Amino acid sequence: MTLLELKDVSVHYGRIQALRDISFSVEEGEIVSLIGANGAGKTTTMRTISGLLNPSAGSITFDGQDITKMKAHIRVVNGISQAPEGRGIFPGMTVLENLDMGTFGLKSKEGVPESLERVFSLFPRLEERKKQLGGTMSGGEQQMLAIGRALMSQPRVLLLDEPSMGLAPQFIRQIFSIIKEINEQGTTILLVEQNANQALARAHRAFVLETGEITKSGTGKELLADPSIKEAYLGVG
Repeated sequence: MTLLELKDVSVHYGRIQALRDISFSVEEGEIVSLIGANGAGKTTTMRTISGLLNPSAGSITFDGQDITKMKAHIRVVNGISQAPEGRGIFPGMTVLENLDMGTFGLKSKEGVPESLERVFSLFPRLEERKKQLGGTMSGGEQQMLAIGRALMSQPRVLLLDEPSMGLAPQFIRQIFSIIKEINEQGTTILLVEQNANQALARAHRAFVLETGEITKSGTGKELLADPSIKEAYLGVG
């Protein structure tokens, strides 16, 4: 079943066109990866899906409903949650307080204890440091907190924007292992990631963005084996 679909979506920053008629879908239960160089439009795509940017053309459908003009906070209530590029945690709040912010706007808090239990199961370190201020944690721990906060809203689709950015190799491996586990638990994931090797290795399907346009698509395995992808994004000549 198609859970999320973009049709001919364009986005402008003033006179500059950041996305040009992009179309793709995310099926329920998938991990879909968007890869591309800096400035390709990956973060713009995520911000448009989450409602932080308005498309100048095209439409976005979620679970059969047109959400193109839906406010960002209503999209969260309906099941779209994002862990943004740069993490965006609240440094002066504790881990628990940051996680609680992820429940803001929920129609019912009935499932919050179960969500917190799930987050602590995925990220035991967050439970160990639940009273620690977010700003005093390492980059890897802050990334865990950002993903955990996004999961607290009980999303049907989780948007992850550059989850490995600035992390040490051991944290990168751990984060991608947890992303796979989150998906196996039933959460659909749209992943934007510059670490193309990790992103494609875990993706059911993937799309390549270049200067605001989708230029290639296929399964993760197909794109991993594509010579042009190897040369451009995997450092293999």
